Amino acid sequence: MRTVRTTIATGAAAVVLLLLAGCTSNPVAAGATRTAAPTSAASVAPPTPTTAPPTQTVADATPVSVKCKALVPTAVAHALEPGLLVDKGWMPSAGTPVARLEDLHGTTCQWSSETGDVLEVGVAKPGRVDAVALKNDLVERSQSVPTYGGEAYFQVVDHVGQADVFRGRTWVFVRSNRFYEPGDATAIVNAALDELGLSKKPKATATATPTTAAPPAVAPTAAAPAPTETPVG
Repeated sequence: MRTVRTTIATGAAAVVLLLLAGCTSNPVAAGATRTAAPTSAASVAPPTPTTAPPTQTVADATPVSVKCKALVPTAVAHALEPGLLVDKGWMPSAGTPVARLEDLHGTTCQWSSETGDVLEVGVAKPGRVDAVALKNDLVERSQSVPTYGGEAYFQVVDHVGQADVFRGRTWVFVRSNRFYEPGDATAIVNAALDELGLSKKPKATATATPTTAAPPAVAPTAAAPAPTETPVG
């Protein structure tokens, strides 16, 4: 009997060991660590040119003077961010992108809100040679976009979007932390171009109102002479 009990006990122990071995081989057993799914490599942004943007000859520029609220009407600014208000008397800090347009005797404006949103708009008209140099520089520094028509560029620098739009020599610059992609700046750019008379919108042509021709005048007809009575003799 002792031998039988010993055999049974040994067999039971073997079964327990097998069960324990099966548990520890489970890939989601306690103590196992989960690894995060591999993520795709982040896209590498194109290298930014290390050279400074070209400088312009101020004497060759044509001054541009436009009121800020005419350049971007309040309704258009509020469509971008309801709290934006014009900063009266604002002047761009030296070395900032919009300051380059101020240096060319252009118009520069800023709108800001209590929540920290900012909109900057500038308009300038550099000389012909300088305008070509600016466009050539933007080909390497920014991204050409068809969004605004004509020759235009868009880029995001330090989480702030900015667009450079040209109509000939006229340079429109817009910049805001509310611009994440080119389409976000469309309404602001269009408002500025409209005020400058550079919009691509087709102009309505006046059509002559047809006039109803007057009926031809009827010539008066002579009245027939009254018949005369012949006296009876």
